[in-house]
Parts: sequence; structure tokens; C-alpha cells
Amino acid sequence: MDLNELLFQHQRAIRDAGRIAPGPGPSSFDLVGHYAERVRRLRQRLGVSVQPEWLVLSPAAM
Repeated sequence: MDLNELLFQHQRAIRDAGRIAPGPGPSSFDLVGHYAERVRRLRQRLGVSVQPEWLVLSPAAM
């Protein structure tokens, strides 16, 4: 799965998690956390930062 697909699946999991009632259910698997970890590992392997360089404010801009 490429990074865009992982990000899409992560967003779907976040959206769907809001629809599920809290507490023990049919599955206690943390799908949001699962995709977040996969995104983190792929970004690290690709050398991609979490935020683009242009988005990070310089100390002078603060």
C-alpha cells in the first residue's frame, strides 16, 4: 500500500470510529492506531517528514 492509500484508510478508520459506540464490541482491534503506525513506519522508511518544510514556521516568524 502506498502512502496516499494508507492516509486514506487512516482517515476512514477515524471517521468510522466516531460511529461505533465506546466499550467492548465485536472487535477491540484499534484500527485507527494500526493505520497511524503503518503511516509512521512508511514515512520513516521513505524519509518523508510529517509536515512539509514550507509549513514549519521559522523561529523568526514566531
